[in-house]
Amino acid sequence: MLSLKQTQTVAKATGVRSVAPRVRGAVRCNASLQQAARKAAAAVAAAPVLLASSPAFAIVDERLNGDGTGLPFGVNDPVLGWVIVGVAGLVWSLYFAAQKDFGNFEDDESGLGL
Repeated sequence: MLSLKQTQTVAKATGVRSVAPRVRGAVRCNASLQQAARKAAAAVAAAPVLLASSPAFAIVDERLNGDGTGLPFGVNDPVLGWVIVGVAGLVWSLYFAAQKDFGNFEDDESGLGL
C-alpha cells in the first residue's frame, strides 16, 4: 500500500487530486447468543421442507426427456434423433415435390422467384 507521501507524489506527477484516507474508528465484530439461536431456529424450520422436497432434487436419468441436461436438442435416445431427422426429411420432400407444380419461375411476374 502506498504511504501518504507517495500518494501525494504520484498525484502531483499525474495531475490528479490526492485524497487522504480518513479513519474514524476501529472495526469491531461481535456475535450474540441471540443471533445464534435465530440461525438455529431457522435451520430447524427449514429442515422439514427440505426433507419433504427431496424427490424434486432427483437425478435426471434416461427415462426422462433430457431437458436441461446438455444433450443436443434434448435427444437422450438415438431413436428420437432419427425421428427428428425423418420428420424434417419428410417435410422437405413434400415441399420439394409440391413446388414442381408451380412451374419453373422464369417469368419476372411470377412473384415467387428471386
